[in-house]
Amino acid sequence: MYEIVMPQLSDSMDEGKLIAWKVNVGQEVKSGDVIAEVESDKAIMEVETFKDGVVKELLVKEGEEAKVGSVIARIETDEKSSEKQVKIPQEVKKEKEKEKQEETQEIQAKPELDMRPKKAQSVKKQSDETVKNISPKARAKAAQYGIELQTLTQHTAKTQLHTQDVEAYMQEHYFTPKAQQLLKTYKLQTSLFSLDHKIDATEVQEYIDRHEIPLPHAISSLQKAIINNVTLSAQKPVFHMYEHGDATLLEQNRQYSITAWLIKIFATVMMRHETFRSRLYDESIAVYPNASIAVAVADAKELYMPVVKNANKLSIKEIDAVLKSFKSKLQTKNFRSQDMQGSTFGLSNLGMLGVERFDAMINKEDSAIMAVGAINEGKISLTLTADHRLINGYEAALFMGDVKKELLNSLCYQI
Repeated sequence: MYEIVMPQLSDSMDEGKLIAWKVNVGQEVKSGDVIAEVESDKAIMEVETFKDGVVKELLVKEGEEAKVGSVIARIETDEKSSEKQVKIPQEVKKEKEKEKQEETQEIQAKPELDMRPKKAQSVKKQSDETVKNISPKARAKAAQYGIELQTLTQHTAKTQLHTQDVEAYMQEHYFTPKAQQLLKTYKLQTSLFSLDHKIDATEVQEYIDRHEIPLPHAISSLQKAIINNVTLSAQKPVFHMYEHGDATLLEQNRQYSITAWLIKIFATVMMRHETFRSRLYDESIAVYPNASIAVAVADAKELYMPVVKNANKLSIKEIDAVLKSFKSKLQTKNFRSQDMQGSTFGLSNLGMLGVERFDAMINKEDSAIMAVGAINEGKISLTLTADHRLINGYEAALFMGDVKKELLNSLCYQI
């Protein structure tokens, strides 16, 4: 039985995430086949098998993490055939040992390995043949650049070698530390350069500028969540409704933010229209007793949708205090999962940035969202995006009509 372990893909890696299995239990595999993709703390790499056999067990689920060195899969091999060895006569052994010593002396005599691309040799050196746990791709790449596998295994101190190990070895020998950092940052391969001299950061940067290579940015877990939410929102059947409301009283009452006033107004109107307090599930519609509203807060890089819970029961002052706490959490990136839960309606206000009108995407399972634009000549721009499965045009028109009335009646609210 051949066991495949979680590889250590970087010096700082303690555990890796199993991104995807490329094989199934019962599937026949050959040495060099890619069986999985693993994410380290730096990149996603392929994991290969070094033996032929049949996949017996896949011990880690996709998306789960495992410690470096722990068994992630088992492959059933033909142990009898793999253990067959041809006995080498004593005279041949001595001759091969002598050849190995001569090769070692020759390598030590050289001030630096010549790793310029070479044509693949038809006869492999005996020292290379003794290295078994190296993938076919890595072996071919090492041969292409004239790298002795024995030297490679001693350098890396790893029991299994992949193409990234060969690449790392080449970087260390032919690039300065700063140049290596640029290669990693821009995900460049050493094969792009002529490996006949020591390459510094200036030469790598010139290559980047000359070929206009973009700087890649890893997607954070938060960004992945935003992408998933937006993708789900885009699949909803929605319609838009555009209106303007009287903003005279909003402009006169600047003790609290316009967003705070609007949340109170929307919450008040939501209590009259239950579809705006609803969520759609597979077999039912859930109508919530209170009006909880998600508010878009963002900086230059990240977007959050924290929820003002039970806004219908809060005063303007209390709502304003909740919004200020959101700003504080945005600055420190200290939002909790509980902050993002419980809404059925959303609000996105870009009016303070001078945006006159825009469409907003519905947040997660909410029924609708209001996009608030700038105030112009005493009128504030309102754009409603509604989930047509829950809200029809007539209900949306009644809701918008009540919002416009409440804008004229906001002085009656308890501050």
